[in-house]
Amino acid sequence: MKFRLAFILALALILPACSETASTPEVPLPAYVLAIDRFDESTGMWMVALATESNDEKELRALVENTRTLAKDKKEEVNSVSVTIIKPDGRIPSTVTAFGRIALTSKGMEQTGLSSTSDMVFEYKNAPAASPEQPLLHQLKKQLSDLCDSICNIVY
Repeated sequence: MKFRLAFILALALILPACSETASTPEVPLPAYVLAIDRFDESTGMWMVALATESNDEKELRALVENTRTLAKDKKEEVNSVSVTIIKPDGRIPSTVTAFGRIALTSKGMEQTGLSSTSDMVFEYKNAPAASPEQPLLHQLKKQLSDLCDSICNIVY
């Protein structure tokens, strides 16, 4: 009798733990850098830009969702978060790969248009992983150099 009771108790403790880990596989966060960090104290809106090389939609969605945790860890009270995910490609303006909005309070729900603080808006842009074109600054330098060469050829 005691053995059955101990066995049932063990199953009751083990099975719920197994089902939690098996049913929710987590997507790993890609490496990222916080490129822009602006907080408006009057509205409680936090605007961030995260730079990452990742182009995987699931990883980018997880990165936007992770800002919910980052916002809760801030010392200021954050009502909503607006997230822009960019490529660190040196372009001006940067290549945008995704946008997201998260509400943390009822005021944040008004700001974002979300109906719940557990909801999230996510828009994936599917930007190319690597662009064969050079960044804008390098293109301008090349054009300027070509123009100077042309002027020198005309003068001499």
